[in-house]
Amino acid sequence: MEREIICVVCPSSCRVTVKAKDGEVTGVSGYSCRRGRDYAVHEFAAPVRTLTTTMQAEGYVSPIISVRSSRPMPKEKQAACMEVIRKEIVKPPFDMNRVVIENILETGVDIVLTNC
Repeated sequence: MEREIICVVCPSSCRVTVKAKDGEVTGVSGYSCRRGRDYAVHEFAAPVRTLTTTMQAEGYVSPIISVRSSRPMPKEKQAACMEVIRKEIVKPPFDMNRVVIENILETGVDIVLTNC
């Protein structure tokens, strides 16, 4: 198996090719720095993303408020997390970084308020 990953660690945006066999990385090429190599290997094995979205808000200046994950979460869990977030309503206080959903879907990641 071979996969090309565009590195986002720095502005160079290297096109890194990761080769694997039976789930084990066998080769990495196309990177210009060690951080790029490490990023591509990690992205190949277990991609993660920070989730940013909005939630319904009650008692806020707007009917919605912005939220994000407290840290990157597994990419494949984001759609399921959105289903949970869509059903919740945030109530006061609206303090920045306040946890509004703790340990969403047992990922170890909290959903927190952003700039309120």
